[in-house]
Amino acid sequence: MLAHGPDHTNNPGSMAKAPSIEKLLQSGSAEWNRMRKSGQVATDHTGATFTQLFSANTDLSGLGLIGSEWDRCDLSKVNFRDADLSNAYFHGGRLQDCDFRGANLEGATFEKLKLLRCDFTGAKGLDDIEMDDVDMDRVVGLDGEEAPPPPPPPAQGITAFTREQREKALGVQAAAALQGEPVGDELPPFRPQDPPGSLFFRALKRMGVPPLWVLDVPGLRPLLPQRLPPGSSMETLYREAVKTRLENKKPAADPAVVDRAQKALRMGAKDAPVAAMYLREVGVLPLFRFSAAQVLKGALREEVEVDDLTGSIDPRTTGALLELRLTHEVVEHLQEARRRLAATQLYTSLLEAGFNPENNWDEALESSDASMELAQLATGEDRNALLEGFQVFAALPDEARLRRLAYLAESVTNLELVSRLPEGMEPSWLTGPETRECHEREMTYVQSLKAEEIPAKVAALAKEELGVPEGEVPEESDGDLFVHLRCDVCGKEKLIVQSPEE
Repeated sequence: MLAHGPDHTNNPGSMAKAPSIEKLLQSGSAEWNRMRKSGQVATDHTGATFTQLFSANTDLSGLGLIGSEWDRCDLSKVNFRDADLSNAYFHGGRLQDCDFRGANLEGATFEKLKLLRCDFTGAKGLDDIEMDDVDMDRVVGLDGEEAPPPPPPPAQGITAFTREQREKALGVQAAAALQGEPVGDELPPFRPQDPPGSLFFRALKRMGVPPLWVLDVPGLRPLLPQRLPPGSSMETLYREAVKTRLENKKPAADPAVVDRAQKALRMGAKDAPVAAMYLREVGVLPLFRFSAAQVLKGALREEVEVDDLTGSIDPRTTGALLELRLTHEVVEHLQEARRRLAATQLYTSLLEAGFNPENNWDEALESSDASMELAQLATGEDRNALLEGFQVFAALPDEARLRRLAYLAESVTNLELVSRLPEGMEPSWLTGPETRECHEREMTYVQSLKAEEIPAKVAALAKEELGVPEGEVPEESDGDLFVHLRCDVCGKEKLIVQSPEE
């Protein structure tokens, strides 16, 4: 529709061409505003083209944006004050709380978009604007009228549910202040900046009686159930040990339960995650580490593969992976866990403040930098995915939502700790527990070696175990992994060959 030059900077002949405004704004408004304030960006951006740009709180005041195109853009609180937008073309998308005061809009076109609470007071060229299929809500200044007086400043901690609720709440507080009465929050605060632990603790207090599963997240220091129902399952015994420790007592190790837990690890049983966590609570060293790897990683993978933006991840599984130092193929799931926690934290804070998927939640979202950061981490710029996730989460029972938040927060912490473990804690292909057991326990992993490292590091052991002459490299062993193990009881050593095809 409009012709654009190849360079939108003030110095098109420069050898080192500065990034275009399009690329700079895609990096976020905070970075753009910082560069703008320090004078690192040009002021003339004639012919700039923006496609599906999501931007909030961006300062574009006074810029030359002649003939710029804005296709399906979602702009919130963008400052166009005194900018030159002559012949600009806005098509599709939404402009919310944008400031066009004093801007030059001669020959500009607004087509098939929504204008919400935008201010055009004092803009130039208003008689020459073309409006085609534009949905306008509380837009001021287009007819030359004066802007309404600004609303009173909001009371601390209050964010709008709807326009009417906000005005009512502020009116009630103003009346109370005039009469000398204490001013309370009519509406709960919106606190997306609070850590998950704070959101969890506040919700748990409102719940009254803490559910038993809070003992699965000891890192969040939850309120404790008064008593646990009797039972002999590994889960019940683990929770009893956690409760004892959180009450500043030392959990006692039951020899029979310890044997059960060690057997569950050795067999890779379904309750291996809880078994590993029980042994941690009672201070007993797990005798089997690698034997449980497959079932633990499989359980984590199954939860991560569920198509649910706030799907839970059991912290006993991630805690067992941390306790057993099973790093291989685990850290790759950390980003997904963080993404789910961000969405759950955002939704929880919205619901806590009284917002829901049908009630001004997107307005609340854009009122806070912290909420925008959480939304970006959760779904990037996909607002539909963010809304769909909120609808699913809001439909869950209160306790189920709280459990998801707590489980994800604890699991993210566990996976972050796993990611900090040194590399080489676990060889990729270490399988077959029978070959690495001695004195009824797994031998301790010492190191992993490539074939060329054998003569210098374990020549004698390679000769004893594999018949490789000292000083020589094992034949036809390209790609093989040599795993060095040692028994903690008798000191016996083994060298196991693992091939990537196995």
